Amino acid sequence: MTHVLYNIAVTVLFAAISPFFLSKFLLREKGIHQERWASYSHEILRKIEGRPLVWFHAASVGEARVVLPLLEALRNLYPSHRFLVSTATPQGREIASQFPGVDVAILAPLDLPWVVSRAVKTIAPSVFLVAETELWPNLLRAMKRDGVPTMLFNGRISRRSYRMYRLLRFFFKDVLKNFDALCVRSAPDRDRLLSLGAEPETTHVVGDLKFHQMGNVSRVRRQREELKATLQLPEKSPILIAGSTHEGEEEIVLQVYKDLKLNFPGLVLILAPRHVQRFSRVEALLKSQGVGWVRRSKIGTEAGSKEVVLLDSIGELAAVYGLGTAIFVGGSFGKVGGHNIMEVFAQGKGVVFGPDMENFSEIARLAVETGAGIQVTDATELREALRRLLNSPDLQRKMGKAGTAFVALHQGALEKTVEAVKKLLENR
Repeated sequence: MTHVLYNIAVTVLFAAISPFFLSKFLLREKGIHQERWASYSHEILRKIEGRPLVWFHAASVGEARVVLPLLEALRNLYPSHRFLVSTATPQGREIASQFPGVDVAILAPLDLPWVVSRAVKTIAPSVFLVAETELWPNLLRAMKRDGVPTMLFNGRISRRSYRMYRLLRFFFKDVLKNFDALCVRSAPDRDRLLSLGAEPETTHVVGDLKFHQMGNVSRVRRQREELKATLQLPEKSPILIAGSTHEGEEEIVLQVYKDLKLNFPGLVLILAPRHVQRFSRVEALLKSQGVGWVRRSKIGTEAGSKEVVLLDSIGELAAVYGLGTAIFVGGSFGKVGGHNIMEVFAQGKGVVFGPDMENFSEIARLAVETGAGIQVTDATELREALRRLLNSPDLQRKMGKAGTAFVALHQGALEKTVEAVKKLLENR
């Protein structure tokens, strides 16, 4: 009955917003939105036919990055398989299409029964691997019905999300039973999933795959050197980076930046808003603050030196962190829950972040304990923490070494996750 009620609700919802999807289907983003209806181009169909296929699903850019180390490991184990990544957003699809080893990147099908049924039958995966917390009931049900082994990897349930899920436990209990295995990041994540109805024998703590972004350091470092030249940064100027910022955080960062400029006149700010649709809003803010800026995409075409580089590219932030003298990761002021600070550690850097790190609470706690991170509560503390870093090369080195050691200490999640996937494929 709960599944029937869910389908009635989503059908009504999609009927209400269908004009929006129709405009996207016809007019925007080169027709890729047809993929949401499980309608695929001949090129995609040609790439996925004739060989066993591993289907990864992730929400957007951040979750898609978690796919990469697991995909690379499985590609080495199963070189004859095809590898497909679906995402809920066009930005995620774009970045996933650039991953080495990805044969096809698509937009995820709408979670309507007839749409997901068509997608599963067309793609015919050998295994379906879901990143973090992407629980689409009809898609999971279609996989179960067609006998496709399904696994949640790097699974997590934040305390905030758990409160919502717990209210709908009667529904999510059936949804979770569609998984053959659930590999989660931590014991609290496992406890929350078990309380929602997951089976104890299929739910395992394996660690966080984000620790394994260190495995891609050589490639990211090459990209970093290229970026250093491309961004045309002054050779000896200190670089302040504010990554994955949200509404309200740019105002804080710009005020802190202007304060720090009084002591560090050559200071350059690289500002990377989390969402591309906010770039115009951020540019208006920069203009109102009287700060000179250039979009990363316009460097080389606009004359004159700029105080701020607005990072309007996708997929470069991890490498850009390697250029930083002092680094702040956003989403940590307000009610966002924080963002991934492991990308900073992977570059051998320390990091500063705000009070709201609920989505990465364990990592944040350990980062502070080991000296790899500094957690601040307000704009004043943020300014002083960044000032300390800019003033002290010794502190920069100390925090960077602690971050590198922190990541190295927490290896093992990848190997355990690979073993879980192998069992599913072998038992198919």
